[in-house]
Order: sequence, then C-alpha cells, then structure tokens
Amino acid sequence: MTTNNQSGWWDVELETMPGFEMALRRVYAWFEGAIIDRPPIRFMAHNAFVENANAAYPSGDLKDRWFDADFQVETYLDSIAGKTFHGETFPVFWPNLGPEIYAAFYGSELIYGEVTAWSKPLIHDWDDVSRLRLDMENAYFRKLDELTHRALERCAGRSLVGYTDLHPGVDCAAAWRDPEQFCIDMTENPERVEQL
Repeated sequence: MTTNNQSGWWDVELETMPGFEMALRRVYAWFEGAIIDRPPIRFMAHNAFVENANAAYPSGDLKDRWFDADFQVETYLDSIAGKTFHGETFPVFWPNLGPEIYAAFYGSELIYGEVTAWSKPLIHDWDDVSRLRLDMENAYFRKLDELTHRALERCAGRSLVGYTDLHPGVDCAAAWRDPEQFCIDMTENPERVEQL
C-alpha cells in the first residue's frame, strides 16, 4: 500500500520489509554523499531460488516457462514467503523476458535458456535495417505488459515491482546484427553502425 505523507515521501508498507522508509532515506542520503546513521547495506543472492523452482515447471519448454506470468510471479512470491528483508535489500519482483527484450520489440526472436535469453540476429544484410519497426503489439511486448500487471496485482503489500531490463543503444544494435558481426562492422562499416 502506498500513500503520500506530509513529508513528501511515499509511505510504502511491505509485510516483508519493516523499516522501508528509513531504508529508502539511507539510500537517498548515500546518493547525496551523506550518511544518516550508517551506509546502505544490501544482501542479495540473485537467482538463488530459480533452479529448484524451474525444476517444478510442468513443461520442458523454456519459452513456455518464461512466458507463464502466473508461474513467474507465484514462484517469486513463494521465494519471499515468510522472509524479512533487512538493511536496504528491497524485495523487488523484476518482470523479465531476457536482456535483449528491446531488440525483440523491433522483431528479433528470443531464444530462451535457464536464466537468460538471447536474440537471433535480425539484420543479415544492411538493407534489412529498413525492416526495423517498434511493435508494441508483438508477443514479447504484450507478454511483458501482462507479466508486469500480474505482478502489480499479486505483489501489493509484499514486494515492489520493478521494470524490465532494457538494453537499448549499442547492446540492441549488436543483438540485431549479431555481436561478433557487429564488432567487425564497427571497423569495416562504422557509418552503417552509426545508422543503427
């Protein structure tokens, strides 16, 4: 639950993190080059729960698992059930379809692994650049929207909901072209790379 209090701060009440406001104040102070009572401290075991949770998925199709919004959100909520987050370790559900999702918004197909995804190159010839179009109705964009909305519904009062891992710019251009080819292009065709 969030409310705007008199001090201008948003009060966020999370059953998993008592002292949220003070933790947030410490982080903001640190960014200002100040310390309130101690430096911010964060404890993290990224993807710690994923292996066991993924083994429980009823299908061996990795894309199905990544695209199953209910499974993704409930797996996360199960991983934080009964836990208390200390210091400045904020419970955050991260709607994620892989680091090259931005390239997928423009037509790249993503290939899914256990904990990451990568894109199939979309630009094999420089004439293919004209095919690039942002498509906010494609399957990846719609699925990310569904995943985010599902998380906002289910995580209320228990966890923050972040935003996906966008990699625009050079990362996206390398995904469209193929990272190895992109490195060659930077030497042999820098003017074409600039167009991307």
